[in-house]
Amino acid sequence: MPTSRRDFLRFSASALIAAAAGSGYASAVAAQQGAETLPAARDPELHFLNRITYGPRPEEVERIRQIGVEAYLDEQLHPDSVDDSAMDERLRQFPILFMDRRTVHILGTDGRVWFALIRGMIERAAASRRQLYERMVEFWTDHFNVSGDDYVPDMVLMHREVIRRHALGKFRDLVIGTAQHPAMLYYLDQAYSDKEHPNENYARELLELHTLGVDGGYSEEDVKEAARALTGWTVHDGTETGFFFDAEMHDFDDKFILGHEMPEGRGIEDGLHLISIVANHPSTARFVCRKLCVRFVSDNPPESLVESAAQVFRETGGEIAPVLRHILLSAEFQASAGQKLRRPLEFFVGAIRATGTTVRDDWFYLSLLEDLAQVPYQWSPPNGYPDVAGAWLGSSSLLARWNTAMTLTHGAYSEQDTGMTTQLRQRLGSPESIGQMVDAVAAQVFGVPLPQAERAQFVAYASDGGDEQAAATPRVISDKLGTLYGLMLASPLYQWK
Repeated sequence: MPTSRRDFLRFSASALIAAAAGSGYASAVAAQQGAETLPAARDPELHFLNRITYGPRPEEVERIRQIGVEAYLDEQLHPDSVDDSAMDERLRQFPILFMDRRTVHILGTDGRVWFALIRGMIERAAASRRQLYERMVEFWTDHFNVSGDDYVPDMVLMHREVIRRHALGKFRDLVIGTAQHPAMLYYLDQAYSDKEHPNENYARELLELHTLGVDGGYSEEDVKEAARALTGWTVHDGTETGFFFDAEMHDFDDKFILGHEMPEGRGIEDGLHLISIVANHPSTARFVCRKLCVRFVSDNPPESLVESAAQVFRETGGEIAPVLRHILLSAEFQASAGQKLRRPLEFFVGAIRATGTTVRDDWFYLSLLEDLAQVPYQWSPPNGYPDVAGAWLGSSSLLARWNTAMTLTHGAYSEQDTGMTTQLRQRLGSPESIGQMVDAVAAQVFGVPLPQAERAQFVAYASDGGDEQAAATPRVISDKLGTLYGLMLASPLYQWK
């Protein structure tokens, strides 16, 4: 029977173990039918953690079991109430992330700034206790995508001053913050738009990607008029933020956009009026809420959920937290276990969370992300990295995940200096049997031990086909631990959530 790309990735744990044991690629494909139901489909709390975190940790599972999903969500929607002091201490290694605009620009576009931006994002995603907040930071980074080596200093600042500041706040604040930020002004050529030559690049993406959506009901004439409204929005290094409204560049004539008239003689008010129109447009509510449902629910979310979320968006004036609360507590969300594929970056961060691996060398760190084809802030088009499984299901993508899983476990667990350190052994504890060893590793990877059906194949690997009651001797742990971690991370049980 022909194997689809989706089926290729959805092979069972037994297929992965067969391949790792030396049976090779062909036997892995032959064994791919009949993958077991994902554990999260039987555990609503685990399903919830799978979606709002970069991979559930045992302590998070314990917490949600204690207080319940709704109370846990309310904590995450108020990140300032969550003690993240350990994360604050960890970020001291990246002082560039906290410097003022002038200092960051003095450092320029060299590797120090670039690596601080990337490593800071991944460190936060991997170690922060404010997991939903970090997932929303990534969501808005994609939504308001900026990419390019020339913009790195301003990308650091936009990420800090706009995306992180408003990630769980009001949508309009995100739109106006990005519209007035030098990173976006340069990236989409808005900084050079004047009354003689209105540049439509940013105006088009504002309507198509940031607010209404491509089917949101705007016309080419609306794009042209929006470009005129934004003339004069530019950059000046003498201002505190870098944004400057240059009246000499602005078109002061009257304009008509999306059914709204803008009288002549106004200046910066034209652009502010435009942003209010599009941020509060009904099409924007639906477009943004559909993207949120795609990120957190499924690649093709139920229209009922998109519409009800859009209603919350409209009723609250674009407040993000109530919309998220509505989506994540919905019946449609609860029924969606197993319908989302971890994107490569989420897989990478989740593997770090599960193993406690630290990659010390920046260039090796970057090469791992390049192999996975999702380096943060390096998607060139303005639409952000794809958010559906079909974009990530090629055979090369699958093999890159396998290789990364094994590198972060075998490589880090090696006695040789690989530029990595890991907590595999420390997190294992002191298992007495093979079964206990498998359960301990599964708790680190999945947040909970696996049910018997999924567990059996990993027990078979770790015991060489023997009994789960067999002793977990130091030799067995030394021989099997790295691969056991790697197989669980590479399995379809982990790829799909």
